[in-house]
Amino acid sequence: MRSYRYRLFGLCVESDYRFKAPMTMAPPDARPELRFHCRIGGQQPAPPVWDLLCSSPEHNRLGESVVQVYATPTGLLMRFPRVADFRLSQGKIACRLVDPALGFMIDICLLGHVMSYYLELSGVAAIHAGAVAYAGRAVLFAADRTGGKSTLVASLVEAGFALLADDIAALEQRGGAVMCRPGFPQMKLTTEQAQRFAGGAEGFGLVHPSFAKLSVPAERVGEVATASLRLVRVYLLERRAEVTEAAPDDSVSIQPVAPGEALIQLVRHSFLAELLDGHVDYRGFSGAGECSLRTQRFHRLSALARAVEVKRLCYPSGYQHLPAIHGAVRADLEALSVGDT
Repeated sequence: MRSYRYRLFGLCVESDYRFKAPMTMAPPDARPELRFHCRIGGQQPAPPVWDLLCSSPEHNRLGESVVQVYATPTGLLMRFPRVADFRLSQGKIACRLVDPALGFMIDICLLGHVMSYYLELSGVAAIHAGAVAYAGRAVLFAADRTGGKSTLVASLVEAGFALLADDIAALEQRGGAVMCRPGFPQMKLTTEQAQRFAGGAEGFGLVHPSFAKLSVPAERVGEVATASLRLVRVYLLERRAEVTEAAPDDSVSIQPVAPGEALIQLVRHSFLAELLDGHVDYRGFSGAGECSLRTQRFHRLSALARAVEVKRLCYPSGYQHLPAIHGAVRADLEALSVGDT
């Protein structure tokens, strides 16, 4: 069986499945750190109720939690009801897809919830944020659904920043620094965004048949960063309504966030925040002697909030304001002291 080797969140992943999303290939001689195996077809067995570790608050049309996590004798089972099961153990993820017609869900599940969970189990924080590289350093942009993250990150990449991650930023402590690992070179853009930042929307497939966003190779927008970089800033995005005569404020402001508030925001923007909040028993891959995964995650984010300055970036909606936003971000980053470079 043919295998493929990818670079994904700083790991060399060997897979018998060829991803549909744009991926960074690993050198043929790279040593695999994670193996992904996929089988198609077969029923989902009903795991014992007492093995349930946590479940997502979102439900499907049948009233089932969209994501469920179970402890098993051989590792962890991450279940997407009626879609797929993913079994996770250190160095290995095995998938069983229920229906071949749902093949598009392999990329969606694995590159989102499953890899985020694997990272957290491995001691790496998965933050729901876009990440770009500037002057050899990493910068994060976190926002709620209406915060304009996709537009701002795509515009920065088009303007010369290199993409580190489109939607999930993988952060780890390394010595006294916080490092941001590169994700995978896909940008999820609307048709309008693709036309503006990628030169057109033709030829890009939908990320999901029911969603409006397209899977766009990041190289169609700009440069891609492929190495882990030191994180020097986290911006919390607040996008105001479009400027009109009745609301004429078109100013861009960047303000520091107090450490306590920064920690709250980092917890809130964890990719699996709601799922992991109920994760009180399992201790991850670090061993039975450690504290719970939820407590480990809180300590990681506390250290991150102390090590990296978090700021609030407030700006008006509208493409015409992007140059001013870029200028404010560049000025803020260039004001970093020599010790932060």
